Amino acid sequence: MSSTPLIADAPQPPPPAPAPARNAELLICLPALEPDALPAALHAISSALPSESVLVASAAPPENPADFPSLDIIPYTSARSDVGWILAAGDYASAAQLAIEHNAQAVILLGGDTAALSTPSAFDPTLLRNLVDCIRTKNIDLVLPRFAVGPNDALFNSALLYPLSRALFGADIHFPLPIDAAISARLAQRLVSTTQRLITLHQGSALLWPVAEAAAAGFSVREVSAGDAAPPTPPPPATQADFNALFTSIAGSLFADIETKSSFWQRARSISASPVQASAPPPIAELAASPEIHSMIETFRLAQDNLQEIWSLVLPPQSRLALKKLSLLSPDSFTMEPDLWARIVYDFTLAFHLRTLNRNHLLGAMTPLYLAWVASYLRFVADDPTRAKHAIELTASAFETEKSYIVSRWRWPDRFNP
Repeated sequence: MSSTPLIADAPQPPPPAPAPARNAELLICLPALEPDALPAALHAISSALPSESVLVASAAPPENPADFPSLDIIPYTSARSDVGWILAAGDYASAAQLAIEHNAQAVILLGGDTAALSTPSAFDPTLLRNLVDCIRTKNIDLVLPRFAVGPNDALFNSALLYPLSRALFGADIHFPLPIDAAISARLAQRLVSTTQRLITLHQGSALLWPVAEAAAAGFSVREVSAGDAAPPTPPPPATQADFNALFTSIAGSLFADIETKSSFWQRARSISASPVQASAPPPIAELAASPEIHSMIETFRLAQDNLQEIWSLVLPPQSRLALKKLSLLSPDSFTMEPDLWARIVYDFTLAFHLRTLNRNHLLGAMTPLYLAWVASYLRFVADDPTRAKHAIELTASAFETEKSYIVSRWRWPDRFNP
């Protein structure tokens, strides 16, 4: 009886060869956009950079890629930060990896607010062109936009982010927590390794401070005009708890980065800047405290009564005495001196490093002090742009002057125990 021979498996075709990497001088990474907004954004990029070889990374491809013959479009996933409206570690990691894979010499990351980009009639190409020109023609490693903001805008940035970056990292960058950024190929390579630990720990949405990264590595940093573009802002906090959570997220991330790079900033020299002199206050009629200022001062006064136990663990006696005197002032004469604010911030930075108490509780105890600074700033500025610029420079200059204070406390904390 004959047996039926076994039929061998048919040979499988070899797997398709991977598509060759598409090279481009410039890589632009977009955040996640609504499908109907993506074509407008791509048209805006094409019109702003008509002579560039551009590779665009997008969360989803357009329905009709042929409509954009000058652009090569590849997939990209935006991580977004824990606070949702600024670039995160995962954004830098993905963009940097794509830049390496495609041999891009420059990378532009566009951040959370693309309303103007996706509305051609409102799109101002100034920022995009300035980012590209600076990163490509001036051999700068990190380029960030400088937005034109009103005297009462971006106060957290003016109170903490800008003066700390300037004093500790020698970077005169007014918006060091970027919403848009341009990075060079060599900075992209560094960011891949820098962000690897965060990605491994599933913290791709955590904040990254590229100004500090660039400064610590000896890379060049510059800011350029954003034209008429306005920075996106977080949604107004519905409750005090929401505000505290936002404050804790950003300040905590910044303090942690300062802790990580302490060996650098203790040696680094601050930028050379002329001392800023306090100006005479405007006429008293312009200084009448608004209800908003009254509310901030009242929050500070309540904290002065209720948070002494925590503040005594963080602040030295002279600072606590200055705060007590401040709490007794009337709203129409309420003024927190810049040097006092700088020392307070430095003391809380050190307490964060030493884990003097739970970090969330620590930063929660700092928020009324920040509100006291805001109340003083708003009263001083009186809604005047020139005075606002002067007040911001006074604050940053104070942080530079007091840098020796934080260096001493950081190195010998026991010697300065409250």
